[in-house]
Amino acid sequence: MPVTARRTSLSRAVSQTSEVSTRPTGRTLAKHRKPTKPATPRAAAAVLTVGLTVGGGAAITLATPPASASAATTSATATTTPRGYWSIPSRPLLRFRDKGPTVKYVQKALHLGPDGYYGASTIRVLKKYQASWGLKATGTTTRATWGRLTWTAKRGLLYGPYGKSSGTTTFRAKVLREAAKLKGTPYRYGGTTPRGFDCSGYTGYVYKKAGKKLPRTSRAQYSATKHISRRTAKPGDLVFFKSGGGGVYHVGIFAGGNMLWHSSKPGVPVRKAKIWSKSVAFGRV
Repeated sequence: MPVTARRTSLSRAVSQTSEVSTRPTGRTLAKHRKPTKPATPRAAAAVLTVGLTVGGGAAITLATPPASASAATTSATATTTPRGYWSIPSRPLLRFRDKGPTVKYVQKALHLGPDGYYGASTIRVLKKYQASWGLKATGTTTRATWGRLTWTAKRGLLYGPYGKSSGTTTFRAKVLREAAKLKGTPYRYGGTTPRGFDCSGYTGYVYKKAGKKLPRTSRAQYSATKHISRRTAKPGDLVFFKSGGGGVYHVGIFAGGNMLWHSSKPGVPVRKAKIWSKSVAFGRV
């Protein structure tokens, strides 16, 4: 049977309902009884039932939809920082396929061209490095490896006394050790001793201490070496600087990456510095 609702204002309907549900007086409600807590949780929907005067005695129920549970519990998941971006003091365990500036630091310490990718070449050189210092050759940056890396990086060194590399590699390691020992020696024109060096005097002295003799001048040293490409150059090889006409005017010791050890000019002592020119050639004894 169809139900026809009379036009009754909502305020009047609510008023009528309030009159019906008036709180009883007297001893109907014990004073000591605490009102019971609603069984439904706070997140449950508040339901309001309003009795409206509708033909047939029907009641209209107004209800608010329940809040989404997932919306209340959803939180942003913290992203994990890649190991290659962790700080050097944290000594992260870097391994294959890691990327970032901390990987570059390790590669520089190993005298590799730093590309920031922990690939097969980095693992291979690190294993040789670890073995040369009596460390377990894992190819990963263990805490013991980090301690040795930071120590040798400050001194411009590479392989240690337990290296089982070829004689040529061992010689270049000696060259780098001798080159770093002379850090801070003053420049002296024509100097060939630790009291003072010019560029070729420095390289000649270092090579002699490592076990091989070089001619006196930078041009003569260039003529006495096997010329190699920059791609195949290894730390410990010689770096020659050329003028516009192709003549050699300066020489230093390649330290890996874009660095070299050299004695450059008056007022500047022996130091490790960047290779500032593209007009360079590399030589190997």
